[in-house]
Amino acid sequence: MIAEARELPGVVPGAPRAARFQQLTEQLSRGLTPRDIGRLTATTAATLIGADACAAYARGEGADELVALHHNGWAGSAPERYLRVPLHAGRPMSDAVLSGRPVWLEDAEQWRARYPEMAPLGVSEGHQACACLPLRVEDRDLGAVIFSFYRPRAFDHDEREFLLAVAALCAQALDRARLFAAEQAARAAAERERDRMAFLARAGRLLEGPLSVEERLRGLADLCVTGIADWSAVHLLRGSRVEKVATAHLDPAKIAFVDRLERRYPPDPDARGGPVEVARTGVPVVLPDIPDEMLVASAVDETHLELIRALGMRSAIVVPLQVRGRTLGALTLVHAESGERFGEEDLVFVGRLAALAALALDNAALYEQQRLVARTLQTALLPAELPTVPGLSLAGRYRPPSPDLTDVYVGGDLYDVHEDEDRHRWGLTVADVCGKGPEAAAMTSLIRHTVHAEVRHGLAPAEVVRRVNAAVLRHHGPARARFATLAHGVLTVDPAGATVTLVNGGHPPPLVLRGGRTEWVEAPGTLVGVYPDLDLAEVEVRLGPGDVLLLYTDGVTEARGPEGWFGADRLAALVATLAGASAEEVADGVLAAVTDFQRGRLRDDVALLVVRAGP
Repeated sequence: MIAEARELPGVVPGAPRAARFQQLTEQLSRGLTPRDIGRLTATTAATLIGADACAAYARGEGADELVALHHNGWAGSAPERYLRVPLHAGRPMSDAVLSGRPVWLEDAEQWRARYPEMAPLGVSEGHQACACLPLRVEDRDLGAVIFSFYRPRAFDHDEREFLLAVAALCAQALDRARLFAAEQAARAAAERERDRMAFLARAGRLLEGPLSVEERLRGLADLCVTGIADWSAVHLLRGSRVEKVATAHLDPAKIAFVDRLERRYPPDPDARGGPVEVARTGVPVVLPDIPDEMLVASAVDETHLELIRALGMRSAIVVPLQVRGRTLGALTLVHAESGERFGEEDLVFVGRLAALAALALDNAALYEQQRLVARTLQTALLPAELPTVPGLSLAGRYRPPSPDLTDVYVGGDLYDVHEDEDRHRWGLTVADVCGKGPEAAAMTSLIRHTVHAEVRHGLAPAEVVRRVNAAVLRHHGPARARFATLAHGVLTVDPAGATVTLVNGGHPPPLVLRGGRTEWVEAPGTLVGVYPDLDLAEVEVRLGPGDVLLLYTDGVTEARGPEGWFGADRLAALVATLAGASAEEVADGVLAAVTDFQRGRLRDDVALLVVRAGP
């Protein structure tokens, strides 16, 4: 006979069994996590069936153990000793899980007869009867629940059916909670990856700025303590020496404290796992925990140890700054007062950040050679910034060829966006002038300013390109040594997205990303600057929320690396992987892929223009 329910939350004493079953259902429906379900099973469900003690277990990550979700009703240290239970045949709960069938023990004698080794535990503290029930949903083993009773208990057919129904209800709730927890974990992981991608994009923009090596590294160190670490430091190899060039923390007083500490106790250059060793060996180090023993071993005296402890360092990761097989230094990140921990899973992300920094350092050595190029392109060829278009996000990128591969630092690639204020439209342009040097720059400037003027007249895209063609022919006269490819479009925005009318004058076809699929925009047309009459076709492209339009120059698809040509297929596959990324992230991703494909040494300049519907 079922014992009367005790007064616990969620169950009304004396209520009919069906009513109490419904109350349990309502309670379980509000549980969000596996531990919530375990607690409700060990308390509310146990009360429903009149059990004196209950323990709920879930299958652990490993298939050979159960992990306690909640214990209730057992005194002493037994619950603490059985937080994790290995699955071994010949034990009641293990037998229930491994066989998928319940184990019924009606009194102490059955305990001793069937499980003599476990009987002293099973009948301790006056317990007699026990029901070990597997928690299963379809073919999924989720765990087990143990209901224990002080009195002997005859589990007749109706009793067993009722207990199995309670266990099935708890199993369904546990399955739902596990799925919800897995969904939440996956969402958190996706959001973390999104945030990390955004952080890498910010770091990339910072490191590509026209700054000295020290300024870039100080900026990187400062950026790191705004979200991924409490402390950061950067060390560089200077010949045979390793020199710290940046330290950052959000509290300036703590930075001053470290400066005083290092002046009084200079760091040991031979310290194991430190930035000096990592900079010299190129081998990263991850310390999920910084034990006090490590601090004791590194301290010179008691005062030094006390000062080190005052920093509160809990975890650290040190990665080398490597580029093209060379180690330039080391990046150190430390968690302290935040209480967070670094793990091996963080090594890929921090390694990518270090790779960005190393590439930026390598490029910085060429900055003096490239500054004339940057100034010329900034003033004559490229917009200072792209306009703000309501309902859209835009990103443009330009990268000149590597200085060591050319003796001409002015290219002929162009991207731009012009606003037609009277008609609430915007003109999109990406062009590639044949050749390089001052003449190419002059023709690029001519194209840009002609497009700008004609867009404001409200002309259709094909007519704009025809007028650009006429201007180029007038400028060069009968000579045809200079020509250009040109992709131009007019963009209008509406509440549901945007419409782009495109025309292509011999330019590589634009690419559209919709979800995880890409499609080419085919609009054949004649080169600009060769023939007086152009054959052009206008094509309309619709961009819904999240859709992306990519315009680019042939420095992308015709990039040549050790594997051959980058090519259109590789570009389409790359862009498909950037579904859901921002316009800035798409531009950075394409530019980084083309640069990496050529081992960081561009043979041709590259221009990109990305339009994304939505923020």
